[in-house]
Amino acid sequence: MKSFAWFYLLMAGTLLLLSACEDVIDIDLDETPPQLVVDAWITDQPGPQTIKLRLSQPYFENEPAPAVTGAIVEIEDDLGNVYDFADPDQNGDYVWTPAAPGEALGALNRSYTLRVSYQGETFQATSQINRVPVIDSLVYEFREEELGNPAAYYAQVYARDFVGSGDTYWIRTFKNGELLSRGGDINIAYDAGFSAGGNVDGLYFITPIREGINPFRLDENDEALPPYELSDSIYVEIYSITNEAFFFLQQVQTQLTNGGLFAVPTTNVPTNVVNVNPNSPVKALGYFGASAVSAAGVRIEEE
Repeated sequence: MKSFAWFYLLMAGTLLLLSACEDVIDIDLDETPPQLVVDAWITDQPGPQTIKLRLSQPYFENEPAPAVTGAIVEIEDDLGNVYDFADPDQNGDYVWTPAAPGEALGALNRSYTLRVSYQGETFQATSQINRVPVIDSLVYEFREEELGNPAAYYAQVYARDFVGSGDTYWIRTFKNGELLSRGGDINIAYDAGFSAGGNVDGLYFITPIREGINPFRLDENDEALPPYELSDSIYVEIYSITNEAFFFLQQVQTQLTNGGLFAVPTTNVPTNVVNVNPNSPVKALGYFGASAVSAAGVRIEEE
């Protein structure tokens, strides 16, 4: 018993020492001039397409990013067709509107170049639209509580990767019409798995990717919330993306989920948007991508 007493005394002393060494540290970060941030992703789906332009802001700033107005925004395809984007509301959301209902900007196997002119600088990025698999099925089932996961409905999306290695995808999920957009919600696939060399070419997406459409959320007591309940709607889109876009999203996910004991310093994710003047010190952030899209939706009903 004496050894246990000394152990508890030692632990108590350690805790007191640690609490006594607790100080508030104010981090003084160097501020840099605001940079243009491009959020541009076009698809092969009919209807308007939107490109968002904002300015970067300090790390600890909690206000919405300032809108970039007065820019000239256009996309040119590999056939020389030019699509102009306008900002009618002066809110930094530049929109291309089709001339006829059902018209789409993007098309399969075509490449596209984005150009943004702003304050005397021109920025450019290129992407292409690759093939996308159809969604075979979007299913759900009720599971009892297990391993800390609550009793609830869980969903899976089934789609088969194309034969031929190197296809990459972004699986986007909407719950009750709202895009799941947290860092942990980013669900990307290289062929049917997580990365190149996984020997999963031409197969159905592996289970973690199929089940990556289930949102993981905690309540105020850090208890897991049900991903889906009766009457919830689930809508899943599969975007075909380039390998470059896959690695961009992979790095975004790393930055957004960066934390804990092994966290690394936060940094800007490399962009494909470059200044056409290589001698200019003015740089941009963000990404321009192009995708073909397949989609499916379901509403959870009692079985």
